[in-house]
Parts: sequence; structure tokens; C-alpha cells
Amino acid sequence: RATLGLADTAKLNTAQSFTALQTFDSGIANDGPYTEDVTAVAALDVDCSLGNYFTKTIAANSTFTFSNAPASGRAYAFTLEITHTSGTITWPASVKWPSDAAPTLTTGKTHLFMFVTKDAGTRWRGAALVDYVD
Repeated sequence: RATLGLADTAKLNTAQSFTALQTFDSGIANDGPYTEDVTAVAALDVDCSLGNYFTKTIAANSTFTFSNAPASGRAYAFTLEITHTSGTITWPASVKWPSDAAPTLTTGKTHLFMFVTKDAGTRWRGAALVDYVD
């Protein structure tokens, strides 16, 4: 059995408690399956601190906001699944779409939107897969 020096013994039997969101970066790529809980959007604000997959049913004109994106320099992405029964959807001005045009949506369909940022949400790149039949 190896003998531990004084500096090493301080590391033994040390409990850690975390009371807020903590970021751990192991530097190791995830080579296994990726899963995430589905989070229903309560109002029209997508709170990025709650996960990466959100759902919302839209039945009226709706304007989304995005909050609590990770700090600048950390990449973050989420998917928003919308069941669209009526109304129009307005996106934050920080969302940039391909060709600078938000997608055209059909009511009565389900749509998937993907968003990514690397600057704390100053700019979001948006992409969409629209008009799924349930």
C-alpha cells in the first residue's frame, strides 16, 4: 500500500455539495447515446437552463423569448417542438434564419425548430423541419 503525503490526505473524505447549476468539462467526447428529458414550455419563454428539448402547443398569435443561455464561449443548442393549431409565431430578433427568412408554417401541423448559440444568446442560428402530420 502506498503512503500518502500530507498534501494528498487533504483530498480524502471531502464531501462536496452543489446548490446551483454547475458546469463540468471532462474534456472527453461523449461516444454513447444522448438523451434528454422533454420540458414543456409553460408560457412563451424557453428557459435554456431547464434542458435541450422543449414542447409547446400554439393556439394563438405567440411571441417567443429565450432566456438563461450559457455564458459566451460555451456552445448551446436546443430543439423546440411546436404543435401549431392556430395563430402566428414571432421569434426573437436575435434569431437568424437561412436566407434571413423565418420558415412558413401550416396550422394543424407539428414543427421542429433547432437553435444554436455560442455567444450567450446574442445571436441564435435557427433551422426548421416543418409541417409534420401527427
